[in-house]
Amino acid sequence: MSQLCLEIVKGLFTLTAVALGSYVALHVYFRQKEYELVKQRYLEGGVDIVAAQLETSLGVVSHNWDRCLRVCKSFRDTGEDFDVKELDRGFLVLDASKFQEVAHHRVSSLLQSQVVWEKFQSAMAYVSYANSMITQEVPEAMRMRCTTNRITLDHASMGRKMIEDLTRVHNKRSKFEVLALELHALSLMLEQEKLNLKAVATFSQRVEVQQLIQRITTQVPEASELELAQDVV
Repeated sequence: MSQLCLEIVKGLFTLTAVALGSYVALHVYFRQKEYELVKQRYLEGGVDIVAAQLETSLGVVSHNWDRCLRVCKSFRDTGEDFDVKELDRGFLVLDASKFQEVAHHRVSSLLQSQVVWEKFQSAMAYVSYANSMITQEVPEAMRMRCTTNRITLDHASMGRKMIEDLTRVHNKRSKFEVLALELHALSLMLEQEKLNLKAVATFSQRVEVQQLIQRITTQVPEASELELAQDVV
């Protein structure tokens, strides 16, 4: 083989290697961009937003419950010397108006199920009721006892009853912690595996995903199951 032919063959090999390397690099690049798109859409823009909203709302309820419980104990123990100004201190404002519809749409699309959306609405119904009772109904009952003659029950008895009611309502919070835990489990699945768009289409069919959906369905209650409404005093 002449020197010219050898040079041509070497050139062809070089061009082939460069072309193949470029193809592999482009393939890896576009696969990575696809992974990032899936992560951004379904994890960061979906599951994480829903989980954060749920945990923030439940956290506000727990904070306000703790504050109200302390006030009730003071009301019970100090009797007629109770400082009514305590009723206006220390409560956090709850914003239960953010239902994060776009994020929920992405989660529902990922799971091919509306279960997270349905149970999230139940959680928000609980949060709204519980926070209203904790920050408005119970403090107003104490205020009425201190400033009017409409309630004749003594401070100690009334305080004990309100503490019982507060504890009963707050204990129902744990039923929605299941939803928060399952959302974290779903987040972990999306973090640990690089999913492409093709894999997203069949993600809901996985055994572990179906088991997660089943747990949410059976363990997280509907708002109607909680029997929330009861007299404060």
